[in-house]
Amino acid sequence: MSKQESQFDLAELHECELEILKYFRGLCEKYGLKYFITAGTLLGAVRHGGFIPWDDDVDVVMPRKDYNRLAKIMRSCPDADYCYQDGRSDKMYPFYFAKLRSNRYHVYEEIFEGSGINNGCYIDIFPLDRCPENEKTAAVYFKINLFFTTALMAKVSPTYPIGYRKKIVIMLLNFVKLFPCGFIKFFREATRKMFAGKRLCTIGGAHGYPKESYDKDWFRESELIEFEGEKFSAPIGRRGLLENMYGDYMTYPEEKERRGHFIKIVKEET
Repeated sequence: MSKQESQFDLAELHECELEILKYFRGLCEKYGLKYFITAGTLLGAVRHGGFIPWDDDVDVVMPRKDYNRLAKIMRSCPDADYCYQDGRSDKMYPFYFAKLRSNRYHVYEEIFEGSGINNGCYIDIFPLDRCPENEKTAAVYFKINLFFTTALMAKVSPTYPIGYRKKIVIMLLNFVKLFPCGFIKFFREATRKMFAGKRLCTIGGAHGYPKESYDKDWFRESELIEFEGEKFSAPIGRRGLLENMYGDYMTYPEEKERRGHFIKIVKEET
């Protein structure tokens, strides 16, 4: 199989991501797993009936127990056409959430250039975890998780812009970076158990706290919603979720804010 670099074709990328999303839905139906589309994917379904025209990724969430079950299923029953990627499957994978990847396209993000990890087209799968109700405590929880993830990302890419300004934090980060990835992931996971509360949240997403802290009633039930001519599970409280995350979510952002994540894609051809 040869690798041929193609022009960035967002329509083809959407087609690939929809294919992965349908495969993921099939797994959930087969094994009785709960999931919900969320973030930009949910917004796209509500506002556009499918992908946001300029968006280039797909986001889903799963209750923690279903998320853990899916990881075990993918490890015990691997599929040659897909790669389930998380912190356990890939030593250098830095994120708190998982990715389900296809080998149809390779998508390039600057941080992963030269890392050697699987970079196939993907959907993001977030665990839906418990979050403290106290705002200050919840904010600390998010910051601690971000700190450990930043340390992991800096290990993957030495040129990664860490974004911290305080010297004491930078010194602590440089110390933490000396530890193996497995130890850093262990401490990051430990914070999840320490900070459990009655609200729900997704950690590691682009929006952060408080936009990714949720009322548990929003996920009490699911209902089907149309996305690109298919039906997928959405949270019953999607209006509250979208207002919390985007504010007036039916209003389009300014032109300069309409952008995706990837710098290029590469199509595999035989």
